[in-house]
Amino acid sequence: MITLPIVGTPSWGSPLNFALAALAHGGFDANDHGLLAWTYDVAQVSTSATPASGTIRLIKLPYVTQSVSITSLALHVNTAATGGAVGQNFVGLYSASGTRLAQSADCTGDFSTSGAKVITLTAPYAAVPGRYYVAVLANAGTPPALGQSSSSASTVGNFNLVASAARFANGPAAQTSLPATITMTGITPSANCTWAGIA
Repeated sequence: MITLPIVGTPSWGSPLNFALAALAHGGFDANDHGLLAWTYDVAQVSTSATPASGTIRLIKLPYVTQSVSITSLALHVNTAATGGAVGQNFVGLYSASGTRLAQSADCTGDFSTSGAKVITLTAPYAAVPGRYYVAVLANAGTPPALGQSSSSASTVGNFNLVASAARFANGPAAQTSLPATITMTGITPSANCTWAGIA
């Protein structure tokens, strides 16, 4: 005897939902690593690059499709910073229009050791669907080398994007703290495809 699911009961859509999830998954995603979202699969990180001291590195996240509480930002430090300026190293979350939404406390210590970094924000941010950037500000004699998938003489990671909507970019220079706003028309596309995530 075949029992059909009853529309409206808690389990009626479960087989379909499971099948769709399995079909869409196709490999590891951010959730498999305890993150809400990331720029791309962390397994694709194969090299690193060092941002200029005092210059904000901006890394665009894929479109956030649902409301989430963001408590931390993730990076991979391939090579530790040396001579870090205490009180001048931060990560933050920005809107696509350049408004600072959340930031960490000073993370000189995080940048001074290599490895995976999940850096807590000073307060959780209630994100709604939209575009967001992870911002990294490092001030040091030698800033940390951040994990990335590639770099080249061209900015192929920003293919077909205007500068103000770049996936990977450099923001304002000579900064010792994360500004309340960044003028997005003034950012410069970067050839360094830096990895980042949110948790």
